[in-house]
Amino acid sequence: MPAPPSGSPPDSPSPRVEFAELLEAEFGRRWPGRSLGLDAVHRYAMIPPGKLLRPLLVLHAALTVGGELGAVLPAAVGIEGAHVGSLLHDDIIDRDTQRRGRAAVHTEFGPAQAVVAGNALFFSWFAALSECGRLEVPADRVERAMAVQAEAGVAICRGAFDELAMRGDLELGVGAYVAMARAKTAVLLAAACRVGAILGGGDAPTTELLGDFGDHLGICFQIRDDVLPYDPIAARAMGKPSDSDVRNRRPTLPVLIAHRRADPKSRAALRHALLDETEPELALCRIRAVLERTGALDTAHAMADDHARRARELLTRLPATAHVAHVRALALLTRPAY
Repeated sequence: MPAPPSGSPPDSPSPRVEFAELLEAEFGRRWPGRSLGLDAVHRYAMIPPGKLLRPLLVLHAALTVGGELGAVLPAAVGIEGAHVGSLLHDDIIDRDTQRRGRAAVHTEFGPAQAVVAGNALFFSWFAALSECGRLEVPADRVERAMAVQAEAGVAICRGAFDELAMRGDLELGVGAYVAMARAKTAVLLAAACRVGAILGGGDAPTTELLGDFGDHLGICFQIRDDVLPYDPIAARAMGKPSDSDVRNRRPTLPVLIAHRRADPKSRAALRHALLDETEPELALCRIRAVLERTGALDTAHAMADDHARRARELLTRLPATAHVAHVRALALLTRPAY
């Protein structure tokens, strides 16, 4: 492993860019251009990367509590692998043929290959903690981080399972939606913060505070992601199909809010568009019209902003260091990449 800058000095002009470059270099080292077989699938899935929000949270959480960057770098790489592995499976479940502006892994290599590659990336998440142990992270920290990861992995699967059960259910309450969003998305961001803090030697209160920060950040991210398909400008720039939620009859937050507020005629239109319309683009237009009439998009944006605000407020309880400021800045990445 290349020697990373020790601790990456707090006065670094652009630590997010610096750390992103470090992570990309590590991906390239682990999955070089000459990769074959499973490694070739992993390289395609991992490079070029997305926003790297989860691994950046691992690194910055560790530095916030006084940890060393090099010792936790494998954990950061591992959590991005777990995230990407979940996307490989999601694309198969949702029958989405594109991801990040190009063919999805199952489209490029085949569904069976994508399932196996996703599974391997999940296992690599745990192997990464063993690497941290070899880099002299104390065994008790590795063990605690392992427990956090295992619990998060099960929760992610439960969230995906619950989301499948919610298909077509327009009577779903907002509370049930938030619980699903927490398991599907927020759990992994919270785990990134907790794992980084644990491996870096943080105490229990700080670790939990950072985990709560990640939880609010994750719910904010999921809400904003759910709004994107109904924003005409953003939808055109998405790197994945904008009609995925409609094709999969997925009642996302803005749709649930609109259904709760709509008059009987608009409710019927919403139900027909989501459950019966066979042309996704037409369904999107009809749903968008109801969302605009009911103000559902504004309400969803306000809920996302509230979770972002609560995340930032948690950080005010920590010493005002440069590393805490870097963690706070990561909240800006919750606007999904187009």
